[in-house]
Amino acid sequence: MKRKFGVNELRRMYLEFFESKEHLAMKSFSLVPHNDNSLLLINAGMAPLKPYFTGLEIPPKRRVTTCQKCIRTGDIENVGKTARHLTFFEMLGNFSFGDYFKHEAIAWSWEFLTKTLGLEPDRLYPSVYGEDDEAFEIWNQEIGIPA
Repeated sequence: MKRKFGVNELRRMYLEFFESKEHLAMKSFSLVPHNDNSLLLINAGMAPLKPYFTGLEIPPKRRVTTCQKCIRTGDIENVGKTARHLTFFEMLGNFSFGDYFKHEAIAWSWEFLTKTLGLEPDRLYPSVYGEDDEAFEIWNQEIGIPA
């Protein structure tokens, strides 16, 4: 039987994994955006990092990882009516500000899932945006996922 992980353990393992890849583990930002009138509430893990992506602010490090608290309200009228409508969740993320891109992101995601968590590679089915030939080649040629 495969080992089961609790949510707190998974969160810790994820952040520690990316810290081992020289990422700065940042605390969750406030659910209320700071200096961002485009959002009522933080609705995605990367949302508080927009000033770094746009160049308005310099990130504390070129590699960061977070467990960001998020709220989505686009379907708030359905919350409580079905088991699939949620409003609050945490989003794990690893981010690079000009330091790495697809090769590392794909290799590290595969390493985390198969080595750190011990998931069986033959039971995982990565998906790739239909026009992203570069990502397809990385998954297929470097990671070894059949087409």
